[in-house]
Amino acid sequence: MVDAPGPLSGIRVADFSTHAAGPFAGLMMAEMGAQVIKVESSARLDITRRPHPMYGKPAPRFEQVNANKMSATLNLKEPRAIELALELAKVSDLVLQSFRPGVFDRLGFGYEALRKAKPDIILVSLSSNGQSGPEYNYAGYAPLFAAIGGLGHLTGYPDGPPVELRHGMDHTGGMLLAFTAVAALCAKRRTELGQHVDVSVRDLGSSFIGQALMDYAMNGRETQRQGNRDDTAAPQGVYRCLGDDQWVSISVGTQVEWQGFVDAMDSPEWAEGDRFGDAFRRWKHHDELDGLIQEWTVKNTPKEVTDKLQSRKVPAFPSLSPSQLMADPHLEYRESFPTITHPEKGKMRAVVPPWRFSKTPSRIDRWTPDLGEHNMDVFHGILGLPKTEVESLEQAKVIW
Repeated sequence: MVDAPGPLSGIRVADFSTHAAGPFAGLMMAEMGAQVIKVESSARLDITRRPHPMYGKPAPRFEQVNANKMSATLNLKEPRAIELALELAKVSDLVLQSFRPGVFDRLGFGYEALRKAKPDIILVSLSSNGQSGPEYNYAGYAPLFAAIGGLGHLTGYPDGPPVELRHGMDHTGGMLLAFTAVAALCAKRRTELGQHVDVSVRDLGSSFIGQALMDYAMNGRETQRQGNRDDTAAPQGVYRCLGDDQWVSISVGTQVEWQGFVDAMDSPEWAEGDRFGDAFRRWKHHDELDGLIQEWTVKNTPKEVTDKLQSRKVPAFPSLSPSQLMADPHLEYRESFPTITHPEKGKMRAVVPPWRFSKTPSRIDRWTPDLGEHNMDVFHGILGLPKTEVESLEQAKVIW
């Protein structure tokens, strides 16, 4: 790996976001070299840092989305804490927040207050429904995002209910938040202007179903749930394999791939003739075709099916569990789960970003911080408060 600064080296981010989506954006920016300061409070811990009601320990999600960051504590109910938050914004390039719309303003830390402190500040706000509109202040969590965006209604099987996409929506929202933050930084470099970026996870869900919206607008036709199937191609699905809860995903999109698929199955009699002879016929008889394919897959492991199909250029791959992912030779070769040394817990596995820069690599080189671990670094080292004042503010539960 090239030992060089990340692409966002020199950027400082004040991260006031909580839960999963906002912190995931901060994580990605930290992985790309930005100095990300997660601002928390002992008065109200991030919900993912709190002990789990069943297991007692903090949720693994907190560890996953807050690595590489610094942690500073501010009790934002205290006026002095708001002053310090504004001082931190002055020396930052952008601020991330995921409070319910209006909360930041009531605290005295909204966009107008930030602009007075730093005219070119970038504030990126993430919420369920956006910062405006009749439902802007509705509460929302990950299980709802796909539903209110229309994506959930299209996800699932024809005879079942819409599916909650949960963490996938959270993390996709975080990726969108990071993307818009970097875009705003690029615009600032060109125009020297800061701005307020309004990111709605509800709008994100709607942006994924453009084809269904166009079909309704043009044809008056409502797209229905269809499980793992495709509108035009077959076979498309996940098939049971040899072993307990073992599955393989297969996608055949062309006639050449179908011929390779038939060859991999040793050309069974049922694959001959016209019944499955072209894409339309296979799609029309999808139920029957799926049953015949699974009679073959259940006699093989997911790897055996994958090897037979991939050797014939047919898209297929096992549906991998977390333990299988951690042991996957391809991901091991790409160093996707590096070992990070925690000062108390010793060596632990982490997850690297899903991209590779050849000259400015992204990396995880610091474990998730303890609550307030970097208070002295932030308030004394960055803001320049005397150590005695930092200690006094900690005792007064302002830095807390």
